[in-house]
Amino acid sequence: RPCARQNKLFCVLIFNKWPLILMHPQVRDLFKRFIFVGRDYPLPPPYIRDKVAAAFRKNAHITSEKELKREIAQGRWMIRELIGVIQLKKYRTLKQRYDKSNNQDPLNIANKVAKEKFGV
Repeated sequence: RPCARQNKLFCVLIFNKWPLILMHPQVRDLFKRFIFVGRDYPLPPPYIRDKVAAAFRKNAHITSEKELKREIAQGRWMIRELIGVIQLKKYRTLKQRYDKSNNQDPLNIANKVAKEKFGV
């Protein structure tokens, strides 16, 4: 059964004395995208899921279509940023794994310099 007002972010229906919360379809799609992209994030998936759920709850009061579109656009931008972080992590992992001759780890370089300078 559709909500009485389609432009609301959340609609609450009472079903067997339990509230059933329906999300706007674009908001639901955005949440699913966050969860899907978060699977490859360097930190464990519950980290992304908890952060996203908290952000969605924080914006649950939004009712106007203009604000909703703005927040969805910001969420899509955040997904692109997450994808960038994931790609960077994968690139660094592959480079570290296969480029043994040019190991430019900052800690290794600092240790070598300290050994040369102080004779440790």
